[in-house]
Amino acid sequence: MDATPPPAEPDSRDWTVVVDEGCPECGYVPHDPALTAKRLRAAVPRWSVVLGRPDVAERPAPRVWSPLEYASHSRDLVRVLGERVAVMLEEEGAPFADYDGEAEAVRQRFWDNDPAEVDRQIAEHTEATVAVLARVRGEDRERTGLRGDGRPFTVTELSRYLLHDVEHHLHDVGG
Repeated sequence: MDATPPPAEPDSRDWTVVVDEGCPECGYVPHDPALTAKRLRAAVPRWSVVLGRPDVAERPAPRVWSPLEYASHSRDLVRVLGERVAVMLEEEGAPFADYDGEAEAVRQRFWDNDPAEVDRQIAEHTEATVAVLARVRGEDRERTGLRGDGRPFTVTELSRYLLHDVEHHLHDVGG
């Protein structure tokens, strides 16, 4: 696809509620953060199947991301949130700018990404994040960072948010 597709339908929901309440839409239940790495790894082959589809770049509706765009977004979140956990392990209360997934989709032209490259990157970023998560011990789960709005969040909450995001988007694309 050469032309920039229309932006995705804006989503104004506060997805942070899933860390405590779960997500009835995809079935996510708040999990023990010790299981995050195992479940992130389990998502990698599921994304491979999705990214191998011949219609992976086709949007189901004009303002709904294609499976390729969802995979690209999930790839980025695995990387970004893994990096944030690493910073939180080094700096209590580390501040983080808000992450704008739609802006990243446009900036990186998610719709034009090579599915095989995204597949490779998901695996690579997952392993890097899993390595960071392996450093989390007991009390580390309560270390904090600060969202762009100044609201604190813990490593546990970030682990739950990340896993939900990856699994929810797999649900979105039937992966």
